[in-house]
Order: sequence, then C-alpha cells, then structure tokens
Amino acid sequence: MFLSTQYYALIAGLREWTLDGADKGFDATETYGEIRRELSPKDRRTAALLWSLVDIYGLERTRVEWLYDRCEASRCDFLKDWARFDRNLRNIVAAHTARAKGMEVASNLLGGGDIVEALAKSSVADFSLRGELEYIDSLLGALDGKTGIVEKERAIDLIRWSKAESMAEFDSFGMPTVLSYLIKIGIIHRWEALDPEVGRQMYEKLLAAVKSEVKIAQ
Repeated sequence: MFLSTQYYALIAGLREWTLDGADKGFDATETYGEIRRELSPKDRRTAALLWSLVDIYGLERTRVEWLYDRCEASRCDFLKDWARFDRNLRNIVAAHTARAKGMEVASNLLGGGDIVEALAKSSVADFSLRGELEYIDSLLGALDGKTGIVEKERAIDLIRWSKAESMAEFDSFGMPTVLSYLIKIGIIHRWEALDPEVGRQMYEKLLAAVKSEVKIAQ
C-alpha cells in the first residue's frame, strides 16, 4: 500500500500557533503559504488545488465546476473524496434552497451523476438520499431547524469541519492531516470575516484538536 510522505515536524509545529488576541485573528493565506513551503513538490500541487477549492466564494460558476472536476480527477484520494463530498454538500444546500423558494432545482446544481439526478427529480424531503449520504439528516436538520442565515452557514461549516477531521483520522502526520488542517483554517478564515468571535472559537478548537492528535501519535 502506498504511504503518503510523513510531515512530523510540520504537523507537530502547528500546535505552537496561537492568536495574538480575540480581535486580531490570524492570516490564513500566510499560514497556508508557510505550510505549503514545507511540502514536497507533488504535495504542494495537491495543496494548491485544495486551497483553490476552499476559497471558491465569489468565483464564476464555470470556474467552480472546473475546480471540482479537476480535484475529483486527482490521484490524491483525500482531494478526490473531499471534492466529491463538498460538491454534494453544496448541491444539497442549493436544491433545498431552490425548492423552498419554488425555483427550478436542476439549473442550480453543479455537475452530474446519481446525486445530482436525485436532487433534481426527487420530491421527498430527503431527496431520496437517506442511506446514500451519512450526513444528509444533519444537513437537512440544519437547513430546516436554523432560522438565520448565519446560523445555517455555521451549521453547514461544522459538517465540513467534522468531515475533514474524519478523513484524516488514520494518518496523523501524513498529507491527509495537512489537507484537513488547510480545510479547517479556510473555514476559520471565512468566519473571521463573517463573525470574528466564531472564528476565534473555531481556531481554539483547531489548536486543541492538533495538540490531542500529536499526543496520541507520540
């Protein structure tokens, strides 16, 4: 079985990063750059693709679709699986929103495949995806149970956060953990802009998780 490069020093060093203050936050782009410089050339390319996918807000639809397709065609299993997961997640949110507003669902979806077909054609509450996607109940519960946009976005990002953690669970010092960390600092960066307090809380949670992973691996 192929094993990814192990980045012991890099990942152990992540636990030393702290915030200067609750109102100052941190520079996610700088952090990404510092991590990327420590990676092998092949892993740098993978990290760059993932980072582009993490920061797709505001991009044109054609660019977003290209990024998802490019990532799903990657030889990196983590990147491929994350792109598939995140596209499905976004499509479910888009389908749920379109349905709630009485809009056509299909034209709001990205890509194709069985999940997209189910979202476009199903009339049942869970889009006939219960049993297909392990997070469908949590996601629909967040979309139906939260009244404010900020609360819904936070609940969706917590699903992303949990997925990123689970995908790196069995490779504490390999590329999956690096990519998982990049996803999480991307989430924190977004919340630093939307709600600094939430961003600070997520960063502290990330630091605590990294410390715990390092202790267990040691």
